[in-house]
Amino acid sequence: MDRDSIFTTLSQLENNVRLQEGIHGIIKFLAVIDRYPNYSMINLSKEAGFPIPICVAIRNELTKIGWCSKESGGTEITELGSEVLSELGKFNESFSCIDCNGSGLKLPLENYKDSLIQIRKFTDMRGSPNTVIDQSFATTETSLVRVLTMGDNYDLFHENYALVGDSDLTCIPLALFSNSKSRIVVFDIDTRIRDIIDCANKELILNIEFVEHDLRKNIPEEYKNQFDCFVTDPPYTINGLNLFISRGIQLINDTQGGSGYLSFGSKPPQDQLQIQKNLSKMGCLFTHILPRFNEYVGAQKLGGVSTFYRLQILSDAKPLISTDYEGILYTGERNPTIRVYQCKNCKKEIEVGQGNNFVTIEQLKEVGCPKCNSHIFHKKGERKTK
Repeated sequence: MDRDSIFTTLSQLENNVRLQEGIHGIIKFLAVIDRYPNYSMINLSKEAGFPIPICVAIRNELTKIGWCSKESGGTEITELGSEVLSELGKFNESFSCIDCNGSGLKLPLENYKDSLIQIRKFTDMRGSPNTVIDQSFATTETSLVRVLTMGDNYDLFHENYALVGDSDLTCIPLALFSNSKSRIVVFDIDTRIRDIIDCANKELILNIEFVEHDLRKNIPEEYKNQFDCFVTDPPYTINGLNLFISRGIQLINDTQGGSGYLSFGSKPPQDQLQIQKNLSKMGCLFTHILPRFNEYVGAQKLGGVSTFYRLQILSDAKPLISTDYEGILYTGERNPTIRVYQCKNCKKEIEVGQGNNFVTIEQLKEVGCPKCNSHIFHKKGERKTK
């Protein structure tokens, strides 16, 4: 194929998939398939930086025109697909460090086996994530390596740490690796996290504080301007990020400034640009960006990973949201969806979502089928609600 024909085809694919990254996003995805033959869809998603549903849609379109093929081991580029890439460019090699996955950090977890065992005992207590509030639990290893990375950045010498939401229980490795006299305070609405922290405090002789707080509400006055560093993994919406970072800024000492650690998944370019603008407007400076750093239990739509950012919080930083927040916050509020699941045993169909008896599939699985009490379901379909 000549270049004109290739770009005509790519334009058609772009219209079919509606990828915000445009033609070059499709080229990148084809190059990822070429570079990593037989990668699973999850790994293709991680490497390309697109959500899994988008990757599946692109792969299906590329398969239709014969540029790639679905094989039992994964996805492979075809001879025609290779010819297309060769016409567009000659070089497609990776030089990312295998040991650190391109992060620039070689974290020897084998040296911290005892710590992982200690931490895992408590992360295993979390139960199922509350997807209504966009919970997705980071792996135990991720919670630990976040803290090790903070140490690499000289951020384990602070006196006061705030965790703006902490379903990942990053507070536990933070307490283990920071100064025993440091103050660590978790602000979260999930009382399950409070109960786990209470257990960790007793068993590991820690002094982590828990403040039961809905972050839609303003930070209580006694906690404002009291902290040197905050850590947050907000809901996967721009509003969620704006709110949680705003709360973090309210907690940071406004005469000295401080540092913040943000975990957030990949977004389309326009959304990512808006995020950068918002953070800049608030007085937050990116100092480190580590793609694909955080790994999650589940969260398959996002490829199970997110980026880890270090932010320098300037002394004159100002939150975008400094009062109570009443707007849309969670993914389910922005794109409310009703999903239909069928019981594998009795074939009864149950609607799951806002306004129904079961808001999440996790709740349905826990309670069981209303007709036969089976706990195994498969998804039949979904629809957007107005």
